[in-house]
Amino acid sequence: MRRSLIVAGVTQAKIARRHSVSHAAPGLWPVATSLALLACAVAQQLLVPDAKAGTREASQFLVPSGSPDESMRAGATLARELEPGVEISYRDSQAGTLSMSRVDGDHVRCIVRVSPDTREALKPLDRFLKDRVNQKAQAMFAMAHEIGHCKLRDAFLRRSDGRAADASVFPWVAQEAAADVYGILSVERRLGDGAALRQSVIIARMLSATMYHDAPHATGHYVSNALTLCGQNRTDADALHCAISTAYYTVGSMTNDEQGAPLALDTPPGRIYQLGVREISKRMRLYDGIRQYKARFSGADLRRFTFQQVLRNGDSRYITAENDRRADITYRLADFYGFKTGELVTQDRRNVTALRIDGADELDWLLTLGAVVHTGNGVSLRKGDAQG
Repeated sequence: MRRSLIVAGVTQAKIARRHSVSHAAPGLWPVATSLALLACAVAQQLLVPDAKAGTREASQFLVPSGSPDESMRAGATLARELEPGVEISYRDSQAGTLSMSRVDGDHVRCIVRVSPDTREALKPLDRFLKDRVNQKAQAMFAMAHEIGHCKLRDAFLRRSDGRAADASVFPWVAQEAAADVYGILSVERRLGDGAALRQSVIIARMLSATMYHDAPHATGHYVSNALTLCGQNRTDADALHCAISTAYYTVGSMTNDEQGAPLALDTPPGRIYQLGVREISKRMRLYDGIRQYKARFSGADLRRFTFQQVLRNGDSRYITAENDRRADITYRLADFYGFKTGELVTQDRRNVTALRIDGADELDWLLTLGAVVHTGNGVSLRKGDAQG
């Protein structure tokens, strides 16, 4: 159940990793599956005219949203309690759950995409959870898991010392383990320990990872041991602290394995955690704050796509996207990153699917993710040119 972008840049650790084991690989769909869908999108030649008076919106530009069933509504209620500013959209075409974090100005906004149908949203864990945990509790876990991804990214982008860092430095399985722990603890605070969620999720993850060869989501072992690091679960801050500890523990455990297990199996989890802290400190780059992070970070997520500005109308820019096969993947990119999408009708009455990027902050974020936008007048908007 996922994604990160911590900045959408993290997020494409998601598109690259989650889309291969996807949150719907029958189950909490990893982001790599979305990429597969993007690559398989129906090839369609794009008309990319210069901005002309005859070009106008042909449909309402928005993030389409379906009607959730009762269990997904319960999950959304918990998600909004955990993260009041979260944006949740229900997509009929979405299997599993997916989250991303977008930086608007100097704030982090959590965006969750999820199927309105509980059975679709819970893939693939539902197969292993349904006999252990009721569907409502599963839906709550799925949504809390995605909020956990956002919380992890936000915690590193807005560190207590005022600096910023990119949580994508953690391997994907460590991010997933952290989100699992956050989801478990959040639901346990709501439903009580009697919900039997903890052991059920651990077992379901192990079974799912084995059956579907899903290494990026094989979090069961790490979660089981890391939870012993967490002494209490009275508040959301406790859950987040435990989630961060889990991410470090997972890295420490993986590092120990890679080094030939110098630390024995019965080593206290705290020592494994410390090993993870030391390992991550070697990789993590620190920024003075979110503004410096946005100024210096250059995401690679969107560099493989070609973006064309079809029309500019005031602060709004209408932009198309295609991949290296010339396939129109505008809609899917908008869906994944939480941008508005719709259709333009050009002066020759042909429709063009486009992203609508409103204002400098949204454009800045698109460019931060690595996009280069060709405007049609010989100018290419790149990172740092949001006001151009």
